This record gives sequence, structure tokens and C-alpha cells, in this order.
Amino acid sequence: MSAVELQPEMSGQILTPSDVKPVLQNQPGQTEPVQNQDSKSQQHPLHQYDLTIMQKFYDLCLAKFNEQNPKWKPNEWMHMNPMPAHLSWEQKYEWPNPTCLSQKQRVYEAFARLARESGEPMILLPNFEYGDLMNFDRFLQSMRQDGINSIGKYKHFLNSKDMRKTECDLVVIHPRFGVLLFEVKECDHFDVKRRSSAKTHLNQARSCFDSIARFIAEVKGFQLSECRLPISEFVALPNVTECPFTNNQNMTVKGDHNTSASSTTSSRSSRQLNFLIKKDLENSADFAKWWTRSVIEPKTQQFQLAEAANKPNKFDVNLMNLMVGFINNVKNNSILPVVYAQTEDFALSQEAKEHFQPALNIHAEFFKPTHEKCRSWSKVVLLSKDTEKIRRTICLQTLWLLLNDSQKKISVVCSELNKPYYEEFFARQRKVYNSLNNLRIYTNFHSCDSNGQHTIKNNGEVWIFDSAINGSLREVFERVKEMKSYWIFTEQEDLVAQLNTEMTNLDVNLVKLDNEVKQEEFMPLIKFPMRVKCDLLVVSDLISYQQTNLVNKFVKSNTVLNQAMNYQNNGQYDRYHSQQQQLHQLKFNPTKKFRSIKFIRGGSIDNLRTQLKMHDSIVAPVVLVHVGDEDLFKTRDSTKTHEHIKELTTLIREYLPNSFVILSTLMRRRSRSENGIINDVNKGLINFCRQTKSELNCFYMLNNHLEPNYHTQEGRQLTNKGLRVYIDNVLFAVDYFLVRNNKQH
Repeated sequence: MSAVELQPEMSGQILTPSDVKPVLQNQPGQTEPVQNQDSKSQQHPLHQYDLTIMQKFYDLCLAKFNEQNPKWKPNEWMHMNPMPAHLSWEQKYEWPNPTCLSQKQRVYEAFARLARESGEPMILLPNFEYGDLMNFDRFLQSMRQDGINSIGKYKHFLNSKDMRKTECDLVVIHPRFGVLLFEVKECDHFDVKRRSSAKTHLNQARSCFDSIARFIAEVKGFQLSECRLPISEFVALPNVTECPFTNNQNMTVKGDHNTSASSTTSSRSSRQLNFLIKKDLENSADFAKWWTRSVIEPKTQQFQLAEAANKPNKFDVNLMNLMVGFINNVKNNSILPVVYAQTEDFALSQEAKEHFQPALNIHAEFFKPTHEKCRSWSKVVLLSKDTEKIRRTICLQTLWLLLNDSQKKISVVCSELNKPYYEEFFARQRKVYNSLNNLRIYTNFHSCDSNGQHTIKNNGEVWIFDSAINGSLREVFERVKEMKSYWIFTEQEDLVAQLNTEMTNLDVNLVKLDNEVKQEEFMPLIKFPMRVKCDLLVVSDLISYQQTNLVNKFVKSNTVLNQAMNYQNNGQYDRYHSQQQQLHQLKFNPTKKFRSIKFIRGGSIDNLRTQLKMHDSIVAPVVLVHVGDEDLFKTRDSTKTHEHIKELTTLIREYLPNSFVILSTLMRRRSRSENGIINDVNKGLINFCRQTKSELNCFYMLNNHLEPNYHTQEGRQLTNKGLRVYIDNVLFAVDYFLVRNNKQH
């Protein structure tokens, strides 16, 4: 292989082939043909790639790096000695090892040094990823508006951890000055584009913290105008020697860096972008001056102005502590929403309890420290004498694995006695979670044999062995030797001691669940409050998820078919008059009246009742109820279906005593026998509305003009054409009975 060295080109002179000096670099034992050498020497220099020039280029890069970092020596940095412990802080700071090339680390070290030297209280969050925090906050906010539908927000919070990166370079939490957000840009003075992108990132982080603090203040009973989290935004420019000039610098008070305090003088339009430049990071004295000039003085001035106006900010250190605790639990994934059955149900009579299952509630389950530190381990043996604690730990660990990794397969081997316990627990979770399909529960200990037909040998499967299985601990160890991940629960402490050597060889960790502190046992379960708030609440499966956009489209109509004749005939369907129906002009604007439409779906009346009972509050001026199709399709019992509908309607009226409740009648089908049963149910509904006019005051809505082909065969969902006619029917009922106040009974 030959290389060619190019001589520097003189001014205006062109290199000739005689100026090219070939350099031969043949490996030992190899000779290059003379003809080949002559042919390469005859080539034009522009057709040859000169590696010696690139070598000089890399040498210059190394020299420039050594020039910018004089403490770093190319020939010495591989032979560094440990730093002595007796050095002062200044000497430790000047120690050449390690060499930090990231400017983000310089900003973090400046704050860490300030906190240590001056005693300034701070919580530092470098490279803070707040996507999880934002999604979990949206989940809590959604529980106040969407009710049971907010569970999808929690699944989105878990599944979007690695899909969207929302990061702030440094977050400083101060008990008096609030939250300081820093975005570090390693750019020069004239790079305005990167500074503008930093402002966008800071605004996103600001909205996240502001939403969390607003919810915490609302929980404590404070108004938004009197309790706001102080938030300041900064752009750190460690390579810039002069502070960039901003257009709004003369319009705002110096130091008013985006603080959302109680003072109403500051607004989003007058926010000033503050900077931390190179000279402020030279030493601790310069950084302390910047801290006083840019943080302490402006904040003190704002506090004085707020006190003078008698509008002090009530977001004190107690609320700050609540926010820090919430952030820590979300970041560590220490909170797990778990569905538990309601222990007592006083709202229903004993007869109703026989028809319906107990209501379900969502609780915040906090992991115990002993369980939390080992939940991500692959091979664990857990020792406990408490059977209930073992079963509870198995349930939480399995649920946590399934929610965090929907592709992971979990196999639980337990006894016949404990199998109903696990099946009931996960049946409750499936009421709100739909990603629990990869769970298998076995009672046969030989299901995990190497030749077992259900065993999947890959890294995505976890085996969990209950302590009450029909095999000894030694037999379990014989079967798990080839497994990648397993959890073994046992009560046999003596056998665990005998298998200590074998556990060490298999890299198995031992955890004792009974060694927890007593205070941890008294951490109560917190029930998440759930509320549905909307303009129109639809309690039915008649409208599918895919038709939600069509509902919002059809509800904008101001003219519908006139169904007054149908109600005046006491519900008797007249096909001749239906062909001559006229249009009816609505007396209200449905677009403004029904801005928010939400659904509660569940299939059977039993499931719908369970979905309703999970809510603590329901706020909806208009409620549409269409239930009974699935129950009637399965049981063919009109009497029982009618009784269940009445009980569900009574429950809805208890939640919404002042709302306008519409009870939709069932629709016709092609089968004559089915239509006979449907007519019996509809007659019972109409009589129920008439008889309970003074107590419940519910209105029935007739659907006998809808053709059988307007809905599916089971009657559970409408077609798009049937949906249009059905929405017009709802709008007419609201206009005719609620707006125009016509009497139905």
C-alpha cells in the first residue's frame, strides 16, 4: 500500500506530477510488483487519498483540546493517583482527575458547591426526565373529569416512558424561592436559534411543574390567584462571555424571571429569559454573586411587593414538601393503582345485593421497602411466615410486571386453595386494565418441567412459586436451574439455610419479608377519588369507541325529525305518520349545550352498575341511559331485565338528583319472538317512568321508529346511519321535554 505526501501549494502555482513524493509502506514478507508501483506513481495527486494530512488534523485537534484544558496532560492522564483526603475544598476542586467535558456538569457542580459552602437549602435534579411526572399528573387530573375512563391515561403513563423524551438539564428546588429550571446550551453568543429552542423546552417543563403545584394547592383548598408555585427559567451559556440582549429586557424589571407568584403584575407576555454565562461559573465567588443578583434580590423584591399589596403567596414549604414527595414516588415508580372490592355497600337493599356485585374502587398501593428493592431482580427467594403477606406480594409483583412490560409472560404456580384468591384479584384488575392477558396460573407443580408443554424458554417469562405448592423447596430448585427468571416464596427457613450454597451458585438473592419496620405496616391504602364531569353522560354500549367523532359531528344539527306525534299517541307506532314526519327546529344550540360528551360502558347492567359505583361524584346536566340489550340477549327474561334497569336508574338518580335523565327504550329486531320480549320491557319502562314521576322524574325516549337494520343483530351497537337517527331522537327529547317543558306523564 502506498501513500502520497502533498507539498503545500504556493500562491498561484499548480502542483506537477514531479512534486509528488511516493512513500511506500509494504508489510514484511510482501513485495509489490514493480509495474504496480510505477502505475501508482503515474497517477494524478487528486486521485489519491492522503492519510498523512488527516493525521496532522487529528494531532491539531488534540493540541487544541490540551490548550482549552491545561490541567489535562496527554502523557500523564493514564497514570493518576488517588486524591488525598486531607485536601481543602479548593484543592479538591482543582484536582485534575476526573476531567469533565460536559458543560451541564459544570452548572450542576456550581450549585452543589454553593449549597455546601453557603448552606443554601436545595434539591438538585440533573438531567431531569419529567415525562413520567407529566403523564401521571394527567392521570390524576383526568380522574376528576373522566372518571373510569381515566384508567387509560395511567396505561399511557406506563407505556410511554421510553417513547417520548421530555428532559430539563437541571431542576433546582428551593424551599423559599420555588423551582429554578435550567437549560444548558453549549453555543456561542450569536447562536440565537439554540437559545430559542431552550426557551421552548423551559416552557414545557414549567407547565408540568405548574400543573402539579396547582393540583396540590387545590387539594389544600387554596385558590389559584392566592397560591402559585414560584417558577424561574434560566438558560446557561457556559461558553458565552457576554450576556445576550433580549428584546423585552427594558420592558420588565431586572430579575423578574418568569415567577408565577401571587402578584398579578407579572404575566406570560412579559417574561424575561435570564442567563448564566461563563464569567459566572469561573469560581465560587462569582457564582455566589450571580446567585444573589439573579435569584435572591429579585425574589426578595417580589415578596416585599406582595406583602405590601396584602397578597402573599400561600405556596409555602409544606406544599413544597408535598410536591417533592409526589415527584419522588412517581420517579421511583413506587405507586401502583390497584382495584379492590368495596367492603360495604349501604346504598343497595339486600335484594339488590343479590343481583349486583360489590362496587370496585381504585386505591394507591405503595410498595413496601423490602419488596421495592427486589422487585426488578430476576432470581429471588422470599422468606415469610405470614401467608397473607406472601399472597399479597405475589399479586402486586405480578401486576407490576404486567403493567410495566405487557410482553412479559408470568406463570404462577400455587395450590388449589390459593388459586381462587389470585383469579379473583386479577379479575378485578381486568375491570380497568386490558393488558393482563399474559398471566397463567397453574396448580400442577410439574407444569414447569423442562419437557412441559406450556413452558416457554426465553428471557420474557417469569415463574412465581407460591409457598403452598405441593412440592418441597428442594424440588423447586431442581426445576428452576435452567430458568432465566423466577421468584420463590417459602416459609421453610431451615431449608433455606441448607440451600445457601446452591443459592449462591445460582446467583439467587434472599429477601426476608418479615424484617420490615412496624411503621410500614400501618401505611393505609388511599382510595383515588373519581369524578365524571361533562354536559352529556351516555350510560350505554350502544355507541362504540370508533363512533365518538361521529357523535360530536351529529350533535351539531339544529334541525331534527319531529317525534311529537309518537309521544302523543302514548308510544303507539304509526308507520303512516312516520312516513310524513316533518322537521323540528330546536330551540337551543346543541353545540354549546353539549360541549363535552362522555360515556360509561360496561356491557351488562351488572358491569355498568360497577362502573358507576367506582365514582365518588358525577356531574352531568343531561344523562342518557340505554341498557338491557345484552342482558335480554343472554337471559331472554324480560321481568329480570326490567327489574335490573329500574335498580340501575334509581342508582343514577341518587348520583344525579337534579339532572335530566332520559331512559331510552329498546329497539326493534328482525325476530318476532324477540320483539315480543322487547315490547314487554319497553312497556315496563314506560310504566316505571309514570309511576315514579314524583320520586325520580325520569323521561322515557321512544325508539320504535328505528329500523332493525339500524343496529347490529345483538342490538349492542348502532350503525352509522342508525347513530344519526338516534342522536336526532336524543336532541328532540331534550328540546321537547327539557327546553320546551312539555309534560310526558
